[in-house]
Amino acid sequence: MKTRVTMRRFGLFLPALMVGLSLTVRADDFRGGDDQDRACRDDGENHEHNVNTPLKLIGVIPVPGNPIISADIAWVDPGTEAYYLADRSNAGVDIIDVETNFYVGRVGGMVGVVGAADGTTANNGSGPNGVVVTPGRRLWAGDGNDTLVVADVNPDSPTFLNILKSINLAVTDPSSPSFCDDGTKNGHWCGRADEIGYDTRHHVILIATPGPRSPKVTATCNHCLVDPYAMLVSADPPYAILKTFSFPVANAGGLEQPLWDPGLNRFWLTVPGTAIQGPRIVRIDSTKLTIDKTITLNCTALGGSGSSITGIALAPFQHLLVSACGFPVDVSAISGNAKIITKKVGGGDEVWYNPGDGRFYVTGRDAANVQDLGVIDAERDALLQLIPVSAGPLVPVGTALTAGRNPAAFSENNHVFVDTPVTTAIAQGKATDDSTCTKFGVIGRGCIAVYAHAGDEEDEPDNN
Repeated sequence: MKTRVTMRRFGLFLPALMVGLSLTVRADDFRGGDDQDRACRDDGENHEHNVNTPLKLIGVIPVPGNPIISADIAWVDPGTEAYYLADRSNAGVDIIDVETNFYVGRVGGMVGVVGAADGTTANNGSGPNGVVVTPGRRLWAGDGNDTLVVADVNPDSPTFLNILKSINLAVTDPSSPSFCDDGTKNGHWCGRADEIGYDTRHHVILIATPGPRSPKVTATCNHCLVDPYAMLVSADPPYAILKTFSFPVANAGGLEQPLWDPGLNRFWLTVPGTAIQGPRIVRIDSTKLTIDKTITLNCTALGGSGSSITGIALAPFQHLLVSACGFPVDVSAISGNAKIITKKVGGGDEVWYNPGDGRFYVTGRDAANVQDLGVIDAERDALLQLIPVSAGPLVPVGTALTAGRNPAAFSENNHVFVDTPVTTAIAQGKATDDSTCTKFGVIGRGCIAVYAHAGDEEDEPDNN
């Protein structure tokens, strides 16, 4: 069968690339999800084992093509049993089989890394950025040039790995405070479509455009920032745009992560603050097309600093974790009460809740300026473990890192995947590679690091 041959080709290619890789791998094909197989597993026993055991690094997964220098959000989808990484360096989304830890393939044809905005479609934001997978095995990704991409990730489909639809999200109405695209050759200033969430009940996508600019050049405004916006888009063909929410630029320092809350049948969206307005989480009703609640965080009162907010994750009992005010913050989705969980690690960008082991995962810097993977007990709001995902103290905040970034976990085997880019200098051989990838012989390329709970013999390295 065509798909099966394709999968084996990728599987045979990787061991030659991954010299010294200590991962136990099997010859399974990339699977499209088997609900009966999952139902047969003893989830209770699996959870009990993992809550009492720490994580350890068990291997790394490099990907073919260009070294990973620029990457964004990652996503683990239990339906397709795959990890998806927005790999800007390769202008696409990389796919990893989370059962075998084999590279499967790439949805290509996206914008990739582009230069400074110049008003053309070629330089109007990098991508891909946010990613999510919906039923029917459709990958959705925010791309450059304010584009929402829909792709086929069903390995049994003749259009597997192909982009099926590109949806232009640009605000073209000059009367809108978010107007950013006048349709002329050099009038495209909306930037990138960024992070994304999916309403599983009503089949609706929420996607954020965090940094649109005005196409106008005037005496007082040279492509000034205009209001960032988020859009509700139907996930059913023909993918109609349902609603646009604009956020006054004076009060919003961009937009960050949408999250679907199935218990409340609402979206949450994190909105970074400014000098005027603190960071907040807004709740969006995707049926009434309204914002019906806002939770504002007072970083000073919480004991944090700044006005940042990025990732958001949901645990049982309406327990939210947000990366805000410089740290992981616990927020009740019901009362709005908030507290900083720990100051021993920063909050990072993407955060993740894994129901398989009841853990939140974050990445951020510690007091020694070392990038760590933070493991947090979601039930007790307790920091359990800090795992360095950089070789030592990092360069100043805002510069390139050789450090693990955005965690995502697969709840069946509780493997945690952390993308680890390298710098341009490392990829060009002009600097020493000090990343986690080098522990398994992957030099100058970047990788995806894989962590598992210690003591699980199935996850022990294969040294034969």
